[in-house]
Amino acid sequence: MKKSLILASLLCSASTLAADIPDFLDANEINNAEFHCLGEPQTYSAAEQPLVDTLWAETLQYLEGYAVALSSTDGNCRNSDNTMVQTNTADLHGPQYMCIMDQRDMQLMVKHIYAIINNADKAKQCFGARQDVDWIYSPGGELEQSSAVAKWLNRTTFSEFFQRVNTNDQVREFGANFSENFSKMVTGDDIQMPKAFPFDVSANALPNLWASVGWFPMYAADSERNQRNFDKTRGNYAYAEVLGHWGLLRIDSINDEKVGAEVGMVAQRIDSFYPYHNHAISEIYYTIREPACTNEFKNFALRENSPLVQTVSETDTIREVEFDAGMANEHLFWASTSPSKDDLIYFHPNTIHAFEYAGADCHAQPQQKAIVTVWARSNAHDKRNDYGTTRLCESAATPNTPALRGAKIRCDLTKTKY
Repeated sequence: MKKSLILASLLCSASTLAADIPDFLDANEINNAEFHCLGEPQTYSAAEQPLVDTLWAETLQYLEGYAVALSSTDGNCRNSDNTMVQTNTADLHGPQYMCIMDQRDMQLMVKHIYAIINNADKAKQCFGARQDVDWIYSPGGELEQSSAVAKWLNRTTFSEFFQRVNTNDQVREFGANFSENFSKMVTGDDIQMPKAFPFDVSANALPNLWASVGWFPMYAADSERNQRNFDKTRGNYAYAEVLGHWGLLRIDSINDEKVGAEVGMVAQRIDSFYPYHNHAISEIYYTIREPACTNEFKNFALRENSPLVQTVSETDTIREVEFDAGMANEHLFWASTSPSKDDLIYFHPNTIHAFEYAGADCHAQPQQKAIVTVWARSNAHDKRNDYGTTRLCESAATPNTPALRGAKIRCDLTKTKY
């Protein structure tokens, strides 16, 4: 089918889109839902409106694919995908799993997405292209050039951002390479959807959304926090938010129930290490790139209540803890992920987690490959627990330097309030 026909089909379906409501949801809550937006409705010219409609159509597709994936039976769970929650235990029983829809935050997120899809015209009042926001960026390059929406938005590109951001030369050099290769990182035949997804929501299928959503290289700028990060990671990481407080679709509440979901995507170049970190908000990732090597993409996840996590000090808001990343059998705490095996991981609040992406020897052009994930956080509305802060752990021996595998690490966990 030609791209023009696909686009016409998307635009047509966006105005009439309604997904079958699963029987575990209350149809009375979904149908005729009422929305309160974060911000005022946006208006566009006659020339701009078709571009906004294209972006809206792809947004709805993305959200529907996510909700169906989370709530589809996978053989282990009823009306739910199965997710890893911890990569090993203190007694080495191996990874721990759960049915993700057993979690109330996931139930609410899926319910809210179905309300959006089945009341698209109302929800659209909370949607905007965010062309007035100067701190989200375009990947530029081939991805932007292939999208009329992205070209209209004309956001500052990654390449321009890394030239002007307050950072060191090493990060700037990595960022320039990241910018040059971003399009190849998020597209291609090895971008594959896990089987729970009903259709493709990657940049291969939704190019306007991935080019236009507005990406943020959140670790690039020099800061106190980034003293505990790696220059290669700082220059090779970005995320984007489709639905959420900072995204394209900004909803405060549905039927007077607060919307805590932040749904988007993440890309990080291979041959880089996302350091040990934690936050007081639940988070999930679906892996959508097929690795070239068995252990190319590895996750680490350790719950805060593990006996391996030792308290060092406490205040009313923070519990300072240590974990020995140099202990015997530490390698057993890393689990490989791919679209076909352990594709989904859920991090409970304060889970200490990290991502190690190898693969430099598995690709002829490793600079063109990245881990690509469909990402979400679930309770961003609860500001009591500082939802927006990702706390990077540090070396216990040398504070304010990155926490390394093979050494003792120290982390600040939020003492969550209920």
